[in-house]
Amino acid sequence: MYRKNCDQCNRPSFSSSEYGEWLCPVCGKDLTRYPFFNAVSLEKVVRKYQWKNLGYSKDTHI
Repeated sequence: MYRKNCDQCNRPSFSSSEYGEWLCPVCGKDLTRYPFFNAVSLEKVVRKYQWKNLGYSKDTHI
């Protein structure tokens, strides 16, 4: 479980995924680019790999 802190409403936000769009559930601020922390230990989580955001379209064939 991951946690990000919103600097607009000063509330924590929790998620089970470290990827994708992340909006504050209280005020709606985009927290996607904010650092995230382990929800239990509150230690900053460092990703070993940066995944590319791959978009899929109807024209993509395998």
